[in-house]
Amino acid sequence: AVTPKSKKRRVSKSPEDEAYIDDLRLLALGTTAGSISLYSFAKGGLHTQLIGGHSLKVNDVCWHLSKPQLFSCSDDQEVVHWDLRKGKQKHKWKCDSAGVQSLCQCSHNQLLTAGHKIKLWDLSTRTLLQTFTGHSSPVFRLLPVSLTPDNLDASYALSAAVDDRHINVWYCDESSHENNSVASFSLPDEPVSLSLSRLSATSSALLLSVVTRKGVVHIFEHTLNGKRKKPLLSKVSIKTSVVTDGGDSGSTTVPVLCAYVNNGKITVAYGSPIRPQFESVVYNTAQPEVIISVQPQVHVLSKEEFSQVKRPEISQHMTTLIPADLQPAPASKNKGKKRTRRSSVSDLTVEERLNAMSSDVPSDGHVRQPPVANTLSRLLQQGLLSGDAKILTGVFQETNETVVKNTLKRLPVSFIVPLVKEIDKGMTGHAQHACTLSRWISALVSCHTSYILSVPEVMNTMNRLFQTLVSRQKFYPKMLQLKGRLELVKQR
Repeated sequence: AVTPKSKKRRVSKSPEDEAYIDDLRLLALGTTAGSISLYSFAKGGLHTQLIGGHSLKVNDVCWHLSKPQLFSCSDDQEVVHWDLRKGKQKHKWKCDSAGVQSLCQCSHNQLLTAGHKIKLWDLSTRTLLQTFTGHSSPVFRLLPVSLTPDNLDASYALSAAVDDRHINVWYCDESSHENNSVASFSLPDEPVSLSLSRLSATSSALLLSVVTRKGVVHIFEHTLNGKRKKPLLSKVSIKTSVVTDGGDSGSTTVPVLCAYVNNGKITVAYGSPIRPQFESVVYNTAQPEVIISVQPQVHVLSKEEFSQVKRPEISQHMTTLIPADLQPAPASKNKGKKRTRRSSVSDLTVEERLNAMSSDVPSDGHVRQPPVANTLSRLLQQGLLSGDAKILTGVFQETNETVVKNTLKRLPVSFIVPLVKEIDKGMTGHAQHACTLSRWISALVSCHTSYILSVPEVMNTMNRLFQTLVSRQKFYPKMLQLKGRLELVKQR
């Protein structure tokens, strides 16, 4: 932002200011708090923040076609026009009765906004010019389409909505009375990410890449020249497959995260969102299906000899017990009477310890107290050292969050790596057991974050754990939809 100046001096709007903003190479990031962070690639850090424009989360941002200005929309139903020279709002107006999900500038004086309906606005007067209808769900992506490479003004716009398998094309002209879509692209699954480019610098044909929810890229080629009744189908599809030991592509697929189209070349990002991999594919209609072979991911420090935790060699025919922190009993003053030592937890057998942890009421009617964190910590260390699944299962059944957190706070850092591996192994089992383990991994991350980030072996295991959680939640939204529809049928 420019420093405040006196009233007698005017704010400079020279081309040098615009060149300076261009040299910063800014990336605008909308936040859930309602502010916009401007990250500079030239400085390698946060340049500034735009605050006070929105009261709810920012859903989309859009740069001005030629000026150092920015547009943003939010769930607060408003669109803000920002001036980057001053770092303040230039204009602000209400666009919808619900949240505005997406926006794009289709010409120097026109702006498109989208919620459930797509609206065309005049930027000079901020008046509504036209309304387009065609999606039954909120629109999450708008893409402007210009007919000529030299002209930035877009005559068409693409829109993609949530849970909608059609991408619609709209004719953006205030003189036209066409409120319906002029063309559409048909998909086998819901779209997630879109990218648009020209087939070549001299061609008017467009290439549209769409990543679906199943992680498949579909490439469309079309020249917009009027209204089309039938929906267009994809010319090329791109998938990823893991290579087996024999060198052939197996049935295991790796989801594609996003794709970028530029001058007939498609760059694909796939794999984990934490560590994505990239691959470039040349667009060729003679090959309608492209399969990218992916090597199985090799985890660093996965072998036992590279582990940072040194485990002693323990025979299978013996059980190792960790002694309790006992204090020596003081000498008795009465020589005739011997002082009996107080019983400790270490004197109990494994079966008695597990019975002490049980929540069942015994036959004598006395309710047992829940185990303390110090006892659970010793049991957890014993189970990790001996590899006793019975002890670990009994410890993981604890549901009191305070006891779980105190247990992990008393756990030495040398046991964190084997504990994460045991949790990762148990996450692939029964759903009820995985739900219990999720409470432990959440408390472990909150208690030992600094140590987890410093050990690469733990980071690789946490990466696999993250992929397991994502795969478990993949069908959760569809199951909720099915549950809601079944409840509606039962009410009828």
